[in-house]
Order: sequence, then C-alpha cells, then structure tokens
Amino acid sequence: MVIPRTATAQDTTFKAKHAAIFFPYPMYKEKWRSSIGFTLLTTPEDITEEIRLRIPCGDFRLLRRINNHFIIDSRIFFQVLQNHVSTGILYSKPITDNLYFSTGDDIGFWFGYLKLSGFNSKATGWLNYSHASLGYKTKKNLLITFKAQVSVNLFYQAYTGDNKATIGKREYNGETFTLALEQPFYNKKHLTLAFSAINNYFYWQTWALFYKTQRKVFYPQVTVGFIL
Repeated sequence: MVIPRTATAQDTTFKAKHAAIFFPYPMYKEKWRSSIGFTLLTTPEDITEEIRLRIPCGDFRLLRRINNHFIIDSRIFFQVLQNHVSTGILYSKPITDNLYFSTGDDIGFWFGYLKLSGFNSKATGWLNYSHASLGYKTKKNLLITFKAQVSVNLFYQAYTGDNKATIGKREYNGETFTLALEQPFYNKKHLTLAFSAINNYFYWQTWALFYKTQRKVFYPQVTVGFIL
C-alpha cells in the first residue's frame, strides 16, 4: 500500500530553520516554545473624541506540546494597569509540504484598574476566542499565516466608586483577521511581524473609555515578537 507523502510528511529541519508562534506547524520535537514582544493598538478618532490613541502592550506567548498535533497555547498581554491572560488548545495539521492548517479555542480573562477624578475604577471580564489559521511556507524561510478569529463576551463587571455594573450573559463580540510573517532574524532567533484588523463591539484595552458600542469598532493592531 502506498501512503501519500502529504499524509506523513514531517519536515525534520523545521525546528532549526522555522521556529514560529503564529504559523500552524505541529511541534514534532520541542516541548516548549515562547516569544516576547509587544503590540500597538490604534483607537478610532470618532470613538475617542477625535484623538487617535496608540496603545502599546507587552505580549508573551508560550506553547506547550501535547503530541504531534495538539498544543496548549497560552498568551499574556501586560500593561501593568490592565492585563489579559488566555489559554486554550490548538490542533495543527500539514495539508501539503508547504501548506498547513490549525484550529483552536481559547478562554481569556482580563482585568484593569484606574484612578479617575478621585474614584477608583476597576473591571474584570471573561471572553471566548475560536480561531482557525492557514499557513504557507515559502522556499526562502518566510512563513506566512492568515488567521481568522471570532470572540464572545462571557462576563463583564466594573466598579466606579460605589457604583457596580455586571453583565453576565453571552454576547457575540466580533471578528479579528491577522496576517503574520515569521522568519529567521539574528543568532538563530526568529522574528514575528503581524498586522491585525480587529472589528469588535468591545475590546478589553478600552474598558476605561467604554464597555461596548452599538456598532462594531475597527482597531488596527501591529504585533512584533522575538521567538526565544
């Protein structure tokens, strides 16, 4: 019996040449993989009173291999006053020698606190993220990934002074589309550069401005990461 190459192909040189975080390649040999970097989110002028805010945020990713196809994918966004932690299961599979696919589901928790006009404001929330990625490996060590994601708000709670607001019902939140490029950088390290189009009713980094709007808001975001 002849088994097609695409069903069994494992690029044994991938670990040395193509370490990646976004690219949906199975972790055949490594148990752990991580990256550190930052994101830069831009808010629209019509939402933030004609002032375009650019919000930097630290970004740490950690992947843990379960087997040839399943990975635990964890991520921390940190800004000191507001932070976001998520974890989930990712399934990856080669389609051909150069084309790869993954799908996954994550649960995220965010929290923030801020002192405004003498009042202590704080908020927490839970979100669910479902996503799928398609990756293409070029002949020049460049990895190209397109990722589509939808999110659902599960829980939101905020305090401003003695006032408390709680929303406990599930609400569809919106979509995010990401184009990521990953390639060797320096001294066997690898660089990630990603561009995201976030189209949500609510985004956790803007909790201090508003909870959600009546329409989806577009947030462009750039991600830069160094794979460790």
